[in-house]
Amino acid sequence: MSKPNIVFMLTDNIGYGDLGCYGGGITRGAPTPRLDEFATQGLRLTNFNVEAECTPTRSALLTGRMPIRTGCHRVIPPGVKQGMAPWEYTLTEMLNDAGYRSAIFGKWHLGNVQSRMPTKFGFEEWWGVRDSTAPAIFGDLIGFDPTTMDNSYLWEGKVGSPCTPVEPYTLDNRPLVDSIITDKSVEYIHKHANGDQPFFLYVPFSLVHHPAIPHPDFKGKTRGGDFADCMVECDHRSGQILDAISEAGIEDNTIVVWASDNGPILIPSLGAQADSGPWRGCLGTAYEGQLRTPCIIRWPGHVPAATVSDEMVSVMDFYRTFAEMLGISELVPTDRILDSYDQSDLFLGKTDKGTREHLLCFIKEELAAIKWHQFKMHLIEFLPEAGRRTRIELNNPQLFNVEQDPKEVWDIMEPNTWIGEVMNGIMREFHTSVANYPHVPPRGIGPGERGNIAKEAEEEA
Repeated sequence: MSKPNIVFMLTDNIGYGDLGCYGGGITRGAPTPRLDEFATQGLRLTNFNVEAECTPTRSALLTGRMPIRTGCHRVIPPGVKQGMAPWEYTLTEMLNDAGYRSAIFGKWHLGNVQSRMPTKFGFEEWWGVRDSTAPAIFGDLIGFDPTTMDNSYLWEGKVGSPCTPVEPYTLDNRPLVDSIITDKSVEYIHKHANGDQPFFLYVPFSLVHHPAIPHPDFKGKTRGGDFADCMVECDHRSGQILDAISEAGIEDNTIVVWASDNGPILIPSLGAQADSGPWRGCLGTAYEGQLRTPCIIRWPGHVPAATVSDEMVSVMDFYRTFAEMLGISELVPTDRILDSYDQSDLFLGKTDKGTREHLLCFIKEELAAIKWHQFKMHLIEFLPEAGRRTRIELNNPQLFNVEQDPKEVWDIMEPNTWIGEVMNGIMREFHTSVANYPHVPPRGIGPGERGNIAKEAEEEA
């Protein structure tokens, strides 16, 4: 059998409790029938972990490395040069080296200069949002002066040529973006379904990031307002891509993943947005409500249908897992630290146990918490308060058993100080790895190298 195609749909700011199959859906006024059905066709993860913000998660997916190592550990404000280092060997590049073709339609958010655009990291073509969706609203804000910064645009590019802006990204076209992402994805699937190469199609939707404005076809579809309408639209768009895979006759030979990049955002002025389900926390914190998001994996005949796993899985794990599932592990680099774990046996139903026992949770450059088995130890608390992420210095670490205490309310550190030895061992292992393999700093070119204007200019030349 030829290598399977891969379609990876990544949504923006959808929380654990938003899909019907995760306890949300119609109970939140936004039914998600297509994704609920999709969940019955594969594996639904209930302990899938992402990073604290958009950029870190996207970096983790494509590099298999903690974002603190790649210099992509936070979202950088517009106008500041940023992005993934050219030295990184992305999942896309690894798949290309294995004979895949590739495309991205949607949000990038991993670089805003030519040398750090998607087509420099293995993608053959791209259409979408370079940075965040939030700047679409700038032009309608009081006092905004477009001469003070780079305007927000929708972009496109093909490998071998510079990426170019297509049109300004504004509140006028904000509602149309995901329909275009979907149309381009559907067209790509039909075009390459029967080609002589398998394909990797990365579909990072803009939904449901604020400003959450539904397509006109979905305006008023629910009684829950724009956000609920956007959830219904996202379910529909995901279904359109699933339908294209089926219509092209490649369903049995296509791995499909659907996930969200981070938990819900808490900004009171936005009104009700995404929901973290049974967990406490939101974007920018180290609580489970930020770390855990929906993730569903389907590969008919390989990934058992209608299965659920609560084993700990990270978005970083897809790097090694895909390599193992595709039989290309020899391409996995050995000249750097990878934080990705091979979860192929878990995904393929060969075992009910995952390979990951712990996870380090960074907020920007600070280690905020460590997960180990069912326990979570907070070293620093990042508390969402009235839309702000308040940093609280802890005199002593806090410990929670998130199985018994999903809201992380009951600190059980006092009788369980034994766990400090376990957590300290995990931290020592991490610090040793940093000493042996230095981080790529923000705007850096490679490991241990500090980026600067001269180097950036040299890259752009």
